[in-house]
Amino acid sequence: MIGIHCHNKPMTDYEPIPPPKNFHDQAEHSWTLPAYWYTDSKVFEKEKKQIFYKNWWYVGTVRQLSKPGQIFTTTVVDQEVFVIRGEDNVLRAFYQENFRGTRGVKDIEDFNPSNFGLESVRVETLIGLVFVNLDANADALTDISESMVKDMRAYCPRLDDLVLSKSYELQTAANWKTLVDNNLESYHSAVAHPSLMGLLDYSTFEVWEGRFTTCHAMTNSNLDNSAYKVDSKDSVKRAIYSWLWPNTAFFIAPGPKNLGVFQMVPTGPESSLQRWEFYFENEQPTESEQAYLDWTINTLIPEDTALYENVQHGLRSQGYSQGRFVINRNRPEWSEHHVHQFQTLVRDAIMADC
Repeated sequence: MIGIHCHNKPMTDYEPIPPPKNFHDQAEHSWTLPAYWYTDSKVFEKEKKQIFYKNWWYVGTVRQLSKPGQIFTTTVVDQEVFVIRGEDNVLRAFYQENFRGTRGVKDIEDFNPSNFGLESVRVETLIGLVFVNLDANADALTDISESMVKDMRAYCPRLDDLVLSKSYELQTAANWKTLVDNNLESYHSAVAHPSLMGLLDYSTFEVWEGRFTTCHAMTNSNLDNSAYKVDSKDSVKRAIYSWLWPNTAFFIAPGPKNLGVFQMVPTGPESSLQRWEFYFENEQPTESEQAYLDWTINTLIPEDTALYENVQHGLRSQGYSQGRFVINRNRPEWSEHHVHQFQTLVRDAIMADC
């Protein structure tokens, strides 16, 4: 993004959040969201209510709830929720605070949430993953993700059969939107990710968008590269990166069948938790799968994390307030129109309550 200095300052606790200056629906003419939207506590509180309480939030896997009576607890930003598989084999979710004993419900024999008048939470599954939504009126997850999932299955069939092999978390000193912005543009890869550039052929870069999704795809360019070795017999030939509004991304990398889930969890106005999960055909990774894990965790993630935190530091500068999007739809690997799509969704959500 091209930086511009203008006077678009944070609001006090007594002022409404104004529409972002010069933010347009057409990316070619739009400025970015103002810097204070990435640092201000009032904006963050608004995001909790208008974005995270109203959209689909990844919480776990169907395999964790494979048998009736199995249960797990989770948190949607600051709202505690538990998900349970009923004796009728149906998944249900409830607010945990509505029943003071639910912190230990997994230890209660014959526990039936309906006996306690618990307030329900919407729950749906997607490629073997469990999502919840605190908004009873939100669009169905299957509807907003249908095209994205179809594309993911085309690159890696039988995604639902993959099993969790590795979980990894990392605290990050950056606003959650900083993480999403970075993951939706690819021009930083040439400088920040030299080994990734050796793995993928960016001349084959494609990007396409749904209403609440974005997908990037590229072909593997070099079997013997510095990231990890790829076998010509491996089933996944092209990488596809998919993003689901607001904060969940899915990676399918060249190699054996695989799925990476990346959740960008907001923990404060200028802090996030990177939550990564890696799925393979078996729980124990093969040698090549372990090489992919090692590269991702020890090289790719640290490279991006340095970018997140450097960008966040720059957003606090008195010399920067807003930028302009770099748009080149003929060269999508150099374009930010998909970042503009994300920021438009953020703007619309925040302004809906102002």
